[in-house]
Amino acid sequence: MSAAMPRRVLAMLLVNYNRPVSMGSLIDELWESGPPRLARKTVQTYVYQIRRQLGDAGKTLIESRADGYVLRLAENELDLQQFDATVRHARAAMGDQDTAEALAMFREALGLWRGRALEDVEPGSALAARIEHIERQRTQAHAEAVDAAMKLGRYREVVDDLALLTREHPFHEGFHVQFMTALAGVGDRSRALDVFEGLRKRLGAELGLDPSDRLSDLHLALLTNAVRLAPGNTSSGRTRVLPAELPAVAVTPVGREDILTKLTGLRESRSKSPAVAVLTGQTGIGKTLLAVRAGHDLRADFPDGQLFARLGSGDPCTVLGSFLRSVGIAEHEIPPNLADRERLYRSSTADRRILVVLDDASDAAQVRPLLPAGSGCAVIVAARTRLAGLDGASVTTVGPLGPTEGVAMLASLLGADRVAREPETATRLVQLCEGLPLAIRAAAEKLLARPLWPIDELATRMEDPARRLQELVTGDHDPAERFEEAFHRFTPPYRWAFRRLVSLGTQPFTVEQSAAMLGVDSGSAECPLAELVAAHALMVVGIGEDGSTLFRFPELMRLHVLTHHDETRPPECLPTDVREWTGARIPAAAV
Repeated sequence: MSAAMPRRVLAMLLVNYNRPVSMGSLIDELWESGPPRLARKTVQTYVYQIRRQLGDAGKTLIESRADGYVLRLAENELDLQQFDATVRHARAAMGDQDTAEALAMFREALGLWRGRALEDVEPGSALAARIEHIERQRTQAHAEAVDAAMKLGRYREVVDDLALLTREHPFHEGFHVQFMTALAGVGDRSRALDVFEGLRKRLGAELGLDPSDRLSDLHLALLTNAVRLAPGNTSSGRTRVLPAELPAVAVTPVGREDILTKLTGLRESRSKSPAVAVLTGQTGIGKTLLAVRAGHDLRADFPDGQLFARLGSGDPCTVLGSFLRSVGIAEHEIPPNLADRERLYRSSTADRRILVVLDDASDAAQVRPLLPAGSGCAVIVAARTRLAGLDGASVTTVGPLGPTEGVAMLASLLGADRVAREPETATRLVQLCEGLPLAIRAAAEKLLARPLWPIDELATRMEDPARRLQELVTGDHDPAERFEEAFHRFTPPYRWAFRRLVSLGTQPFTVEQSAAMLGVDSGSAECPLAELVAAHALMVVGIGEDGSTLFRFPELMRLHVLTHHDETRPPECLPTDVREWTGARIPAAAV
């Protein structure tokens, strides 16, 4: 298909395969500067042309929806699907400590690429943002492939690749760290030092920045011949570099001074066990940024190093293996099972001052094995729930930013002058973002990409609930992705209950109203409500006149679930699960 506009429509459907694409999104993609009067009819014509090009399969592949289209694809019909699936398998292999298999899978995934994504399509803003996201995934996979090769001591194999990657990404510190380490691995410390010096000069001249702590520590290790290398390298370095694993963070969270003060108070702990602080709150509230920022502020108080891990649904045994390697335990000395790794980890940290930062923890059982033993250690956990059962932990629930703090965050990202020109509109935008830092950051990115827009333009667009989330999609941010991840953490019965309950709308509701919506008694309804509240997907907002507890969903999360999930029937396992909740049966009418 040679015509540019139909190609762009097809590209939009392809990158959103198996997900509805609204007519409004297609129109915005094709005519950002102002659609023609017959824009909808024109889009319909383009879709007709695409279907005709696809032949008999056209109508089956492209389904019409009430207000848009969805491109239906079976598993691995699209090379992007194959790439995503192969990368997932590679990461699973890494989690299973099968590094050689992981490397082979990463290389298979990267072998699917032939130039940039959709490089023969002229994109609009939405498609450009999606292409940028896909390219970031490719870059991340390349970094993980190099990391796998280096864990195997195969430095010589990746030196040429890294030389190219650092040219293509001249400010990507991760690739430069890998390049410098690989050069050390093949015995070329002089060139590794030259790579550092070149990056240092570029950062200073073009961005006004200094190299990160990670780069500086590696530079020092190169100077002292102390780079830690995997078996199979050709370097003679033997001294271990202290772990400094915290991700880089360039900003301080706005409006969170009290929480940061509380976290940095960990340095004053005089307990006989490690101090543990837990941050919990709804998706996108900024828990990770707070935890990492506090970790950087505390670095000087933990001279034996800082460990970091994103847990997600991961296995603590795998994380412990990584931590043990970081504190200097040789690979062959790391036991295979969790209990023995715990004992070795406690012994290795008993007399040290180490800070551990754990992100995206799901429960206390996942965190407990990762607590160091030394009383001079401390742990900061960003968690989905309060981590009930984690004895001795100090728990802080991170709430939304208030209007003043939200506008201050917007000004820090967008520029104080631009916000000062529309102070009332800036407050309205923050309120539409519900004071959620994730959404405020996405709104700021959207406005930065459109310097001629007044803030009122975006706020007015977001007034429409049907397009609010879509308006927050930018090249680096898509809040819907985070909401979708949070939704799928629930089991199928709870996802079904979640989807049913968001239909109650924006007003607070009671247990009795939720029971009626679910078709169960009040006792049964309390269980999914408690589960949603524990995960911060549902808020307790007050007490009604009759003494009933009132609940309300965060609006952005509610809109996401309402528009992206249309389950009207409960899963087959639901009756059994509800009986397990309370012993009650689901009435036939609910099924």
